[in-house]
Amino acid sequence: MKNHYKFWIALSLIVVFAAGVLGGMLLEKNLIYKKFEKRDKRRSSVRFPSMEDMAVELSLTPEQQEKIKEVFRNNEERFKKLRSDINTSLANMRSQLKSEIKSVLTEEQAQKFDAMIQKYVSQRKKDVDRRKEHSDKRRKDKKDDGNHSKRRGPR
Repeated sequence: MKNHYKFWIALSLIVVFAAGVLGGMLLEKNLIYKKFEKRDKRRSSVRFPSMEDMAVELSLTPEQQEKIKEVFRNNEERFKKLRSDINTSLANMRSQLKSEIKSVLTEEQAQKFDAMIQKYVSQRKKDVDRRKEHSDKRRKDKKDDGNHSKRRGPR
């Protein structure tokens, strides 16, 4: 009779384990994967077509491709100038904001405020550097993967 209980306990554990594995697989497939899939679709749907996409879909001639590449190069300079202008404006606004805040503070509070800002800038720089390293690593991995794979997917 004791063996009878052992059998049912073992069978119950196996059934519970199998149910857990099956539940985990269904959860991942139907909830987690779809969440990331939606996020990826949202990102990819708003991008401007690449030169490769246009060449294939529009059947561009080599001359047309060259002219469009030149258009991209010319506009890249305009985008760089715009980014520079925006960054300059933002820097001026931040400077003015800090001056206005400091005008309200006592000398001791102003020193603490400067320390707060310095700490923020330092942390922000670390975050930017970390993201840049991660981005560079992903770009390198993608480039290495592209050299080993013949399949071309959307970019």
